Amino acid sequence: MDLIKLVSIAVVCVFGLMCLKQVKPEMVPIASIAVGIFLVLSVIENLFSVMYVFYDLASATGIAEQSVTSIVKVIGIGYLCEYANGVCQDADCKSIGEKVLLAGKVSIMLIALPIVLDIFQLICQLVD
Repeated sequence: MDLIKLVSIAVVCVFGLMCLKQVKPEMVPIASIAVGIFLVLSVIENLFSVMYVFYDLASATGIAEQSVTSIVKVIGIGYLCEYANGVCQDADCKSIGEKVLLAGKVSIMLIALPIVLDIFQLICQLVD
């Protein structure tokens, strides 16, 4: 979906949510989550296109597919946790959102650990 259309839809939905807040404030978090899911689903095709570029680049350069998979997972975890944090903040649960971000950071460290170890091994081989 074109970015201008997506931003326009988001702005219109924000105004709609502001109006809904006056009438039925308890429905705002649910409607906000629904709008967020719609926006994410609108750009998911573009995310898959980016993933395929990463894998094509890896096969062209000889980079291990496992490394590319790890990078894609890290990017996905980052986006997912940021989105979940936003949902938590919209629902006035900032503390829970911060825990989601912490869990995401720990998951990223665990996924990145084999790549970091490979880099250190490569550095040690170059130094020797």
